[in-house]
Amino acid sequence: MASIGSTYFYLGVPSLPPDEFEKYATRVFEEWEVYVGNNLSLQDYSLSLEFEEGSIKAASTIGATLAAIYIGIGQYGSFISGLETIQRQVKDAGDFLSERASAPFQGTRIKPRVQKRGDSLASLEKLFVKVQSSEITVDDAMAEAERIFGDELAEAPGFVGTLKNSLEDAPLYGKQISLPLEDFDTGQLLPKEQHASLPKPKKPQPPKHKLRVEVWRETKESERKVRVVKL
Repeated sequence: MASIGSTYFYLGVPSLPPDEFEKYATRVFEEWEVYVGNNLSLQDYSLSLEFEEGSIKAASTIGATLAAIYIGIGQYGSFISGLETIQRQVKDAGDFLSERASAPFQGTRIKPRVQKRGDSLASLEKLFVKVQSSEITVDDAMAEAERIFGDELAEAPGFVGTLKNSLEDAPLYGKQISLPLEDFDTGQLLPKEQHASLPKPKKPQPPKHKLRVEVWRETKESERKVRVVKL
């Protein structure tokens, strides 16, 4: 699976006690996976989330096969329209994750730092921008797409032809596409709607060992897995 979006979160506050830290990480993942399941228009995808203590650090990734991306994009009329829609859904999922990870620490004055990346979706979108601005040819863009997805192109035989036709039909010097998943946001994030409260942070003594909690699903329907690693 190719990464279609990743989010990195940092908040410089004391960590939760080890047992609460694992519950916190698992709870955030549970809420995030429900949101993604309800809002991402892909038939299948993978989810992974890692929380590391010390300060609160998190890294998440949404992955999808090229076949799933192609089917998802095809729901929205045109290739570029579908690409923009799926990309926006992934961005919103990153915003939601950041909001939920921030929720227990809203009483502090420390602002979280959040970085979101569009990964393969952003790379595809850049190809359209470069072709429309005449920076590269359609053939150059197709060669770059092959480098992005490699052997996965064989899994979605219709993707290559559809992408090439869409690039050829894209109007030159048209309105450039924004790249919302590559910005860097700072500031305190507040949830847009009410959710079940997460455990309130305490002020424990520094742990002897830092922990990393890894939670993931390899596919949309696979069993959720959790691993706790001492660092």
